[in-house]
Amino acid sequence: MAKSKSKNKQAKGRKTPAARVSERSPEKPTGRQVAMEWGRSILFAVALAMIFRWPILEPFKIPSGSMEPTFVAGDRIFVNKYQYGVRYPFNGFRIPFTLTNTWYADSRLLPVSKPERFDIVVFKAVMEGAEKDTLVKRIVGLPGERIHIAGGKVYVNGEVLELGEDMPDVAYTSPPPGFTSPMRYGIREGDEFALVPEGHYLVLGDNSGNSSDGRFFGWLPERNILGRVSSIWWPIPRWRDLTGFSDTAWWNTILALLGALTVVRLFFGQSIRVHESALPDAVAPGEHLYVNRIAFGLPLPFTQLRLTGGRAPRRGELVLYLPPKGSGYGNEIVLGRVAALPNESVFIDKGRLTVDDTPVAEPVSLADTSFASKERTGPYGRSKGKEYSSVPEGHYFLLVDDIETGVDSRDLGWIPRENILGCVSTVWWPLTRIRRVRG
Repeated sequence: MAKSKSKNKQAKGRKTPAARVSERSPEKPTGRQVAMEWGRSILFAVALAMIFRWPILEPFKIPSGSMEPTFVAGDRIFVNKYQYGVRYPFNGFRIPFTLTNTWYADSRLLPVSKPERFDIVVFKAVMEGAEKDTLVKRIVGLPGERIHIAGGKVYVNGEVLELGEDMPDVAYTSPPPGFTSPMRYGIREGDEFALVPEGHYLVLGDNSGNSSDGRFFGWLPERNILGRVSSIWWPIPRWRDLTGFSDTAWWNTILALLGALTVVRLFFGQSIRVHESALPDAVAPGEHLYVNRIAFGLPLPFTQLRLTGGRAPRRGELVLYLPPKGSGYGNEIVLGRVAALPNESVFIDKGRLTVDDTPVAEPVSLADTSFASKERTGPYGRSKGKEYSSVPEGHYFLLVDDIETGVDSRDLGWIPRENILGCVSTVWWPLTRIRRVRG
C-alpha cells in the first residue's frame, strides 16, 4: 500500500509537456496592459505618419473634374512636400469645425527650390472661409509676369505661351469683351489684375471651362503651396509619374532591385533578426540571419507547400521552423539545430545526445554540447519508450543549446519536415560579424 501511495504521489507531481511549455511561457498580460500597449503603438504610428507627411510626402484625393483630363474626380495622388522646401508646422492649419485658417509665417522653414511654370501643385485655398480647404491646379503665371488670357490662349508679357509637352491641349476660357464676369485676374487690364506680384503665382485648371481657379480668386501666395504633385497612384490603371523620374536610370535600378528582393524573399530565402538566442555558440542577439529556403525545395509563397522536393535537412544544421499544431506556440517561428533524422532512435543520456544507442561524435555543435535534463523539459528524447524516442518518418528531432532560454523538440515533439522553413546560412548584419553559419 505504501508503494502504491508513493507512486500515485509521484504521478500527481509529474507535469505534462503542455504544462511544462506553459510554465516557461510569460504570464498573460492584463487587459489594461494590452490597452496601454495598443495605445503606445497607435501613438507611435500616428507620430511617425505625421513626421513623414509634414515634410516629405502626403496622399490626396482629387475632389472634382477641374483638372480633367490630367486628373479625374477620385484619383489618388502623392504630393512631394519637400520639392519647394519644408513648411512651418501647422502653418495654414484650419481650426476644426470652422472655416478659419491660422497663418503665422510667410516663408518656409527650409527653402529648397521655387515653383516652376506648369508644375501641378496642391495648395491651401486663397479665399478665407472657402468650403474646400485644399485645391489642386497648374502654375501658369510666375512672379513679375504680366498675364492676359484671350482667344483660348495665355499671353505672358505680350507673347503667346506655348503649352508644355505633357499637357493636354487646353483652350483657356475668358469672357467676351465688355461682358461683366467674376473672372478678373489675367482677364482685366491694369496691374491689379494683370501683373503677378512677387511671391505669388497664377494657377489655372486644365479643364478651363469648369475650373474655379486663379481667374476668380486671384494670385496664389507661395506660402499657401503645400507641394508638387508627383504621381497618380490609384487606381492602378491610371498610374502616372508626373515628374519624369520613372524614365530615369535611377528609377529602373530601384525597380529592378525591388523586384529582385521580392523574388528572393518569396522563393529563395528571408532575413530574420535574433532577439534572444538559445544557441549562443552559433548566433547572438541583435544579429540578422539569412535563411536559405530553397535548400529544402522551392517554396510556394504564403504556404508551407513546396513546388520541388529539394534535399533533406542534415544533422547539425541550424534551421528555422514552425512548432507543430497543438504545441501551444501557434505560428511563432523558432530556431533550432537538427539533432536526429527520420527513423532514428534518440536519447539524451546524462546530458549527451545518443542516436541509435551511439553517442553523437559529429558535428561538434552536437557532440560537445551538454543537453542536461531539466525537470520541466518534456519527455521526447528523455524516455526510451518508442513514442518518445523513435523519430517518425518525415519528422525531425531539433535541439537548442540553452533550454532555459529557448524551446525544442523535448517539449514540442517531432517536427514535421513541412514545418522546417529553411536552413540558416549566413549572419549578414552587423557588418563586423558577417560570417557563414555551419553545422
